[in-house]
This record gives sequence, structure tokens and C-alpha cells, in this order.
Amino acid sequence: MRFPVADRFAVERGCLGPLPEPRPDTDLHREARAGRDAFVRVLGVDYSVLPVFVGRRIGGRVTPHAIRLSGAGAEIATHRRSFVPADVVLAPAHGQALRLARDAADRLRTGDRDLPAADLARYDALWEVGA
Repeated sequence: MRFPVADRFAVERGCLGPLPEPRPDTDLHREARAGRDAFVRVLGVDYSVLPVFVGRRIGGRVTPHAIRLSGAGAEIATHRRSFVPADVVLAPAHGQALRLARDAADRLRTGDRDLPAADLARYDALWEVGA
């Protein structure tokens, strides 16, 4: 004879107690190093971080819906979890920062250092120095 789940729950409800506080941590914890391309691989998927974290150890907290990456004691990125093998998850802000960092590295490598001439008249105006 089969009983529906609702009927079983009604019978067992009297024996169930409240969940303990604080609730037990059931999330997965992983640690990885951010690669040169500013991505951290967690469970076979690459998640983006800011370029300043390249080469650093990054901790990952894996929940059923999200990946929370932390470094230096603070949360640095949160991504929606992907279950697609070899997927790449890129946050738009991380992509823009990565592009700017690569452009700056290219300019330094080629010797293209365009620095505008300093306008010292702004300092005179700031301190109201007359000529």
C-alpha cells in the first residue's frame, strides 16, 4: 500500500523538532589561485575576478545557486552558479577592468606613455596667486 507524501508528513510532523540555530553550513568550500587571465576555476567552471587578484589565493563558497569568491578576508565577487562543464562566467565590470588592464599593459610594453603636460595655472588659481 502506498501513502502520499502529504499523509506521511502529517504523521511525522509531531516528531519533528525545530532546526538548530545557527543552521549547519552545507555549502561547499573550495580554494584556488586566480590565473593570469583573472579567472578562478571552481568545480570545472571559470569565474571572473578583478585583475588585481591575479595570482592570489581565492576562496570559493559554492551554494546551489551562487558562487561567492573571497580574498583577503572580504567578498570580491558573486556569480550565478553554472553547471555547464568548462563554462566561463564573466561579470561585465570584471570584463571592463580586464580590458583596461590589458590596454595599460600593452601601452607600457610598447613605450607609449602619453602624459599630458601639467597645467600649473590651476594651482595658481587654487591659491589665488596673482602675477
